[in-house]
Amino acid sequence: MQSILTAATGRGLFEGKGEMRRLRVFVPLFVLCSIAVGCPCVQPFDVPEFVDIEPNETGFLIPLEGATSKQMKFESAAHVEKLKVATKRVQITHRWVKTGRVWADAGVYMDDLRLLKVDRSPVTREWTTGTATGTSAKDQGVWAESKDSVGFSTGFSVTAMILEENAALFLYRYQSKSLAQVMDSEIKARVQAIVAEVSAEYDMSQLRAEKITIVRALRADVVPFFMDRGITITTVGMFGGFTYENAKIQESIDGVFIAQREKEVAEALLEAQADKNRVIEMEATAQANAAREVGRGEAEAKALILAVAKDAADDPVFLEMRKLEVDEARIQKWDGCYPTYYMSLGSNGNGKGPTLLIQPPMAKD
Repeated sequence: MQSILTAATGRGLFEGKGEMRRLRVFVPLFVLCSIAVGCPCVQPFDVPEFVDIEPNETGFLIPLEGATSKQMKFESAAHVEKLKVATKRVQITHRWVKTGRVWADAGVYMDDLRLLKVDRSPVTREWTTGTATGTSAKDQGVWAESKDSVGFSTGFSVTAMILEENAALFLYRYQSKSLAQVMDSEIKARVQAIVAEVSAEYDMSQLRAEKITIVRALRADVVPFFMDRGITITTVGMFGGFTYENAKIQESIDGVFIAQREKEVAEALLEAQADKNRVIEMEATAQANAAREVGRGEAEAKALILAVAKDAADDPVFLEMRKLEVDEARIQKWDGCYPTYYMSLGSNGNGKGPTLLIQPPMAKD
């Protein structure tokens, strides 16, 4: 300070009372000017930095300096597990690092810690050939070739997540990748390899009926393989039909399918008509049987009547009863008038035929 004052006044620090009065004025002015323009002798304030850990995330606090910073190499999943933090808010501390010799603010604050977070949320990826379907707008089809060298692809859907207890293992295996990135790279490549291996065992005509074989092979291989890498695969499925590399194959398959469907429709219509004919025949047979039964009943009834009449021909009581029945029927139909004409059966009365039509005399008033 003395050298600064000397340079400002051009004389020594204590050269008379007049100089002292000037110093009393100069020093406060110097301090005020330093504050106004920013004093180069004051270090900047270290602003606190906090990072939140969401409920679906697991945090790992990595030291960047000191002996413990060697753990950044992630020598094992057990080392990473020791860096897990239980709190949901972490403060990132800083260290002041000078970058110059003169001024106190010639430096920067550098982080002492780094917080790495693992998102455990489930992720679903759909890999399809077309750009208009699937999770990505890119062509992510899984291609394979059958035993008879027919190239094809089909869609696959895979859902995966990271369990809390496997977060350290996932971070150890995939330090800078998200679960979605791992699925689109390593998991998809594994699916591709298994599908190609199974497809090469069957001809295309057989392979269309072996889709479940492909899915089972995928589950048996992919699920345990990535479980050892901290990824839990919950769903592996195939969706959509086969897309053939040669479009004419699909056209021929469609033609065969259409022909089969037309044949099935024709057979169904024929069978339906046969069923209808059988119903009609059964109804006609039933009606004929019913008519025969009615006729048989009527014939039996007439035969019974004739038999009874024959047996009772010589019974005067039976004959008198029949006469009474005839008289009863005649009386019920009589309108109260006498006949205008009647026929004579002949003089001998043998009743073999009429011989004379006679008009009876009219009654006189």
